[in-house]
Amino acid sequence: MTVRIGAIRGVLSSVANRLTAIQDVTRQLLCLMIITACLFGGTPVHAQSETINDQRVVRIPMDTPSDFCLGKVTWDAHREFHIDLLRLALRLSGHNATLVPVCMDYPTEERRIPMLEVADQFDVVFFGTNAEREERLLAVYIPIYLGTTGLRLFMLHNDLKEQFSQIETIDDLRKLSMGQGLGWPDNEILVENGFDVVSGRYRTLHRMLDARRFDLYPRAYWQIVGEWNWMKWEAPGIEIAEKTALYYPQPIYFFVSPHNPDLRDIIETGLQRAFSNGMMLDLLKTHRDTAPSFSQIDLRNLNILRIENKHLSDRSREAMDQYSLFD
Repeated sequence: MTVRIGAIRGVLSSVANRLTAIQDVTRQLLCLMIITACLFGGTPVHAQSETINDQRVVRIPMDTPSDFCLGKVTWDAHREFHIDLLRLALRLSGHNATLVPVCMDYPTEERRIPMLEVADQFDVVFFGTNAEREERLLAVYIPIYLGTTGLRLFMLHNDLKEQFSQIETIDDLRKLSMGQGLGWPDNEILVENGFDVVSGRYRTLHRMLDARRFDLYPRAYWQIVGEWNWMKWEAPGIEIAEKTALYYPQPIYFFVSPHNPDLRDIIETGLQRAFSNGMMLDLLKTHRDTAPSFSQIDLRNLNILRIENKHLSDRSREAMDQYSLFD
């Protein structure tokens, strides 16, 4: 019995030593994986190898003051229309692709273009199009707001309500200055159509309007009510103007790096399916960012004044004809 117990103890000791060795190897492998992730996590997706499950990581920039980046909500609970639409497109694409946020001091549109070209920090952005952006980047030619971006309603200071109510023609509207974001394609469109434009950072434009730095802040139909609902707390003197709106064709697309044509195809496939099955329009009408405008603005009561967008490419005109809700 003593011999057997001793033999058993010897076997157990040998097993324990082997387990310890296995644990040491496992720790080393985990450390190697962590180091590899740290070293190569910033390389572009097109230069990264796929994971064991062939899962594609799609990085999108997030502003550091956002609820997610501040740690107030999880990524799954974070809600923005373009984020939720992109999640839907990736899910419907038939590919194993996951959207991953990258928190940063959100760059201006002009800065995002060269950053996306090299794709060393993020892989997809969204913004309004023009010919230069379509030449330098790969556009997914499906307007993510279904053409409703070009219908511009106005925020104004309540002191200007009476003057604005007298506007009947495009020449009347040109007498009032407009605020726009730095690098937005709309700046050039408005200037070429005879408007006086004041530029500023998006985070400050509503406060600039409240300070009367300019007269009107044109915002897209889909966004103006949702934005005003939070902007009014920082700029209590601003309101949404009634009666008159401006229209020019101006789609907003998802863009990817020219190094990532396969990612463009993945997103395009998913968006086409979402458009065809009605899920894209349903999301646009019901999402918390866009639903307020659809439910509160009666388009039948608007005097819509039209101007040209000379910078719209033939490909974008075709996309607007195919996907836009507006004529």
